[in-house]
Amino acid sequence: MTLPKFSWQAGLLFGLCATPVAFLLALFSAGAGHGDYVLARILYPIPMLATLLTDNTITGLSLGLAVAQFPAYGAFVAQAGRAGWLALGLVHVIAIATAFSGVLDYF
Repeated sequence: MTLPKFSWQAGLLFGLCATPVAFLLALFSAGAGHGDYVLARILYPIPMLATLLTDNTITGLSLGLAVAQFPAYGAFVAQAGRAGWLALGLVHVIAIATAFSGVLDYF
């Protein structure tokens, strides 16, 4: 079975549409700083790991990465085919595993 290929613009648009939903879920999980951040670590593991560079604080770096993540994912995988999907999925799963490994002890 071959995965359909789309233009990078279609992937970017899909990622832009997914971003507000994912962002609200992550914010809900954060619970105004008193939550468990589970959805934030699942949906945005790389931006959450970026907090290690900013003294365990969510800063503009993490927010910028979060806003750009799903549009970038969409633009990348729209034309990448099966290998691209697998590669991106593997990178995301490894980042999730790292985010839950205890390295983010503050979140």
